[in-house]
Amino acid sequence: MPLVVSPASAGSADQSTAIGQTTPVVAFRRLSFGYGERPVIDTVSFEIQPGQVVALMGGSGVGKTTLLRLISGLVGPQQGRVEVFGNPLDRHDQGRLYEARRRMGLLFQFGALFTDLTCFENVAFPMREHTNLSESMVHDLVMLKLECVGLRGAAALKPSEISGGMARRVALARAIALDPELILYDEPFAGLDPISLGVTANLIRQLNTVLGATSIVVTHDVAETFAIADRIFVFAPSPTGARLAAQGSPQELRASQDPFVRQFLDGRVDGPVRFHYPADPIGQALGLGDSA
Repeated sequence: MPLVVSPASAGSADQSTAIGQTTPVVAFRRLSFGYGERPVIDTVSFEIQPGQVVALMGGSGVGKTTLLRLISGLVGPQQGRVEVFGNPLDRHDQGRLYEARRRMGLLFQFGALFTDLTCFENVAFPMREHTNLSESMVHDLVMLKLECVGLRGAAALKPSEISGGMARRVALARAIALDPELILYDEPFAGLDPISLGVTANLIRQLNTVLGATSIVVTHDVAETFAIADRIFVFAPSPTGARLAAQGSPQELRASQDPFVRQFLDGRVDGPVRFHYPADPIGQALGLGDSA
């Protein structure tokens, strides 16, 4: 699947330079977070290095999407800190927060395209909002981005006129519209058929290479993720919030004998993660006493 590099990305992104850096693109330093009284993440520390495709994996509700929200500054940690591009992310410093966000691209779960705009206008939207490019330059760059995802021919169509998999690819073209250094993917494979899933996974890997970017993918899909990721972080639930259960290359995690990792990767019913959410005995709930 050939990819076309836009003039902007060719001039601003160099993967060999990015990989040669020692400063992590993202770092979590003993970070804890919760929603109200419900703990979500418990004292997590890890780093994401430049140039990598990194996957954040784990069961539903362990805080994977919350980690993306912390990286983008949509929420702030209750303890610890998150660093992006080598600097602590301060939600109260609007100038530095917006500067960091301009260096990011985000693919929302299920795409989140503007339904009343064409595919072309969806991809053009961030260019018009955040740059002073001429309309002729916007046109050429949008067509290049759509060419990257194989949908230049669908430029004039609206999201309702294309398939769900194609819409996800248009959303990916929009996410890379400004040649971001960091691309965040929230469940990019959800709801896709096997062909669209494979196409999307391949695009994530290739775009990361072409743009010289760093990609963070939140996903449950084991097979496709293991095929494209450089490093994987697996999170497990606990009463005090999600903890980092394991990390490593796909090969290292396949060889892991950690009970939670094995349960997650193999889809086992029995293991550390129980079927029942913690609750009082059913007999007590029904007024029959603890012995029922």
